[in-house]
Amino acid sequence: MKKDPNAEFKSFLEKTGSRYSTQKQRIASALFNTSAHFEIEDFIVTMRKEGQDLSRATIYRTVKQLLEAQLIQKITTQDGKVFYERNIETHQHDHLICSECGSIFELVSEKITDYIDRYCEKINFKPDYRSLHIYGVCNRCNTNNG
Repeated sequence: MKKDPNAEFKSFLEKTGSRYSTQKQRIASALFNTSAHFEIEDFIVTMRKEGQDLSRATIYRTVKQLLEAQLIQKITTQDGKVFYERNIETHQHDHLICSECGSIFELVSEKITDYIDRYCEKINFKPDYRSLHIYGVCNRCNTNNG
């Protein structure tokens, strides 16, 4: 578990020669407080509703830097929609993604984690992070199509 994502982001920016501006700090804090999957445009609308007048370019640039710092992750659905979510609790992120409606379900399984850990050990591979995406049709869409 990462201790302080804001401090990690500041450190990352300093290492890459970027500044941790007040705007970046506000964007990062808002994203770290968002527990759901989100699209950038929806995030921009939410920030503006809350009175945060931040440029679209600054938000997109900050999201890109947060991705590079591995503090958020990007999830792309089969129809090309792009969602993001914070990545501060774990270095394992698995999802089931509905190809019909785009719903994203978290997949947490100790059995899968144990299997992957054993396999990595077997081939002497040291993983830093894991993201598994499984595409298919959710129960709601499957029922509607049946």
